[in-house]
Amino acid sequence: MNARAVAAWSAACLFIVLFTTNPAYKTMVLAAAIASLAAGAGLHRMRGLLLGVVLIAAFATLLNFISAHLGATVLFELPESIPAIGGPYTLEALAAGLSGGLTVAAAIVAAAPFSLMLASHEVMDALPAVLSRTGAAIAASLNLVPSVSASFVQVSEAQRLRGWRPRGPRSWAEVIVPVVLTSVEGSIQLAESMEARGFGSGPRTALKPSPLRKSDWLLVAASAAAVIATVIARASGMSADWYPYPSLAAPSVDAVSLAACLLLFAPVVAWRSRA
Repeated sequence: MNARAVAAWSAACLFIVLFTTNPAYKTMVLAAAIASLAAGAGLHRMRGLLLGVVLIAAFATLLNFISAHLGATVLFELPESIPAIGGPYTLEALAAGLSGGLTVAAAIVAAAPFSLMLASHEVMDALPAVLSRTGAAIAASLNLVPSVSASFVQVSEAQRLRGWRPRGPRSWAEVIVPVVLTSVEGSIQLAESMEARGFGSGPRTALKPSPLRKSDWLLVAASAAAVIATVIARASGMSADWYPYPSLAAPSVDAVSLAACLLLFAPVVAWRSRA
């Protein structure tokens, strides 16, 4: 699996989900991202990601529903005297929040293959040579959350074997402090390793090349075609904007934009056959 092909597909998903205001297309992009990630990484590796995505999308939906007191269809109303949350709660505000939640969820899942399916050095090698330092920073950051999570599990298990039990917020310092110290020690070891290997003293090298195969080129072509079709549909007026205010209406769907979203399902075939 070539990191450049994965980057092309992720960029196409992000472009479409940010370029359109239509929740129907955002839903299709999210479905394509979930199906593709399931084919490439497996559902068992997506549980934590999907849980986090659901929580973030729900928070974005709830935030807009509480803060935006606009729209014609009032579901219920709180007294205006209540600070921050007082006022009418409308169906249009809820729909707008759901659309925003779909945007955030699709963007997160579309970028997830970089951490779930690719090694850090593959992500770094996918960048041009002029961005080698940026690639090193990205590769190190992609390992940050998994390494901290693994360290937290190891430290908490070790503390439990020593008789530690959670007794409130203060007791968690006995776990958090060793985790922070371990993370600092790991970052120092990484810096020393990079210095010992001569990082920054010459051009970037690679252990082995990762050429684009036929399936990778097909994925790049499908991603490019999806972006081009989306731009053409928007420029020609076929893809209409969707606004939930002042009254809610169903989003319209055109054939060209629909075909563009369907092209994003290409990794389901490419990555499943590779696996």
